[in-house]
Amino acid sequence: MALGGYPDMELADARKAARAKRTLVDAGRDPLLEKQSEIYAQLKASAAKKARGKFKELAEDWYETEIKGGRLKHPAVRRRYLDNYMIPEFGDTVPADITPAMAARLLARVGKKAPTAGNDLLRHMRRVFRFAVRRQLMTSSPVADLNLSDAGGQESARQRSLSRDELERLFKALRGSPSFGGTNLLTIKLLLALGVRKGELLGAKWSEFDLYGATDLGPVWRLPARRTKTAAPLSIPLAPSVVGWLKSLREVACGSEFVLPKRRRDRRRRALHVGIDTLNAALASVDHGLDEFTLHDLRRTMRTHLSSLGIRSEVAERCLNHKLPGLQGVYNTHDYFVERKDALETWTALLLEIERGERKVTPMRSRRSHH
Repeated sequence: MALGGYPDMELADARKAARAKRTLVDAGRDPLLEKQSEIYAQLKASAAKKARGKFKELAEDWYETEIKGGRLKHPAVRRRYLDNYMIPEFGDTVPADITPAMAARLLARVGKKAPTAGNDLLRHMRRVFRFAVRRQLMTSSPVADLNLSDAGGQESARQRSLSRDELERLFKALRGSPSFGGTNLLTIKLLLALGVRKGELLGAKWSEFDLYGATDLGPVWRLPARRTKTAAPLSIPLAPSVVGWLKSLREVACGSEFVLPKRRRDRRRRALHVGIDTLNAALASVDHGLDEFTLHDLRRTMRTHLSSLGIRSEVAERCLNHKLPGLQGVYNTHDYFVERKDALETWTALLLEIERGERKVTPMRSRRSHH
């Protein structure tokens, strides 16, 4: 058996080790077998200790290994499901002790309140527990036999959009709520006026904006491809009122690089802008009296009102940064910037009227018929 390597082991040390091993042989023992047994015992003890680690350690290992260093566009989404659901529920539990019943209870609780979130949680849990099985921390995944019926159920396409009267009531309730705040109100108005996704606005940086119209395009928000769902950049024209709202936000941003900087100290320092759930929580605290709606429904609200204003379908779709369907999307690469600018200015004017309780803006098709 090998005793060591020269020059790390001196000759005198090698002779001393050899005599010790010879003593074991003389006593009828196998020094090589004993060394292998010792190594195996150490590995077994290490594996046992690792297997008794807590779920929160597994979760962090999974996030660092598969999410943080990967190419996902929105790793913060996975982080949120860990922090909001899985770690609070299983954090101090040994992964091998997590049963299908425990997982099903969490999924049912989340799915009852937010079906989409419940279904997404199931998908993320599958990935975490598959990772645990590969690391031999569990013999099987507790969610392997669970499906959507155990979470949020089969989802159907949402149809919810807010009518003109509902928007008027919403604005009135938001202005009258002492807890909602002016910054949250401006954020809601920007989501409606621009039609962007919530994450795109919350993660926006001032470097993406030209509020003073330094080019022929006028005031514009250049939304980079890395932050869009379609992986396509979009130059968004800014109506004068929108520019005013953004300048107001910049005054309260206190020099932050983000349009909507984080308002509270985050001990994990995972994001420097407003959290993805902050606006949801603020809106949930307002007694607006409307039928249930989500912040994403504001995009559908904008799209619906663009149609009612007579905006052409392809222009309205590009306002939402949707790819045009079929061959039109393949051959028509025009971004409709000028048309989108007119559409967004008309839509913003309507929003302002709704907020004031007025009715002046007429659809584009009606205005064209008067000429």
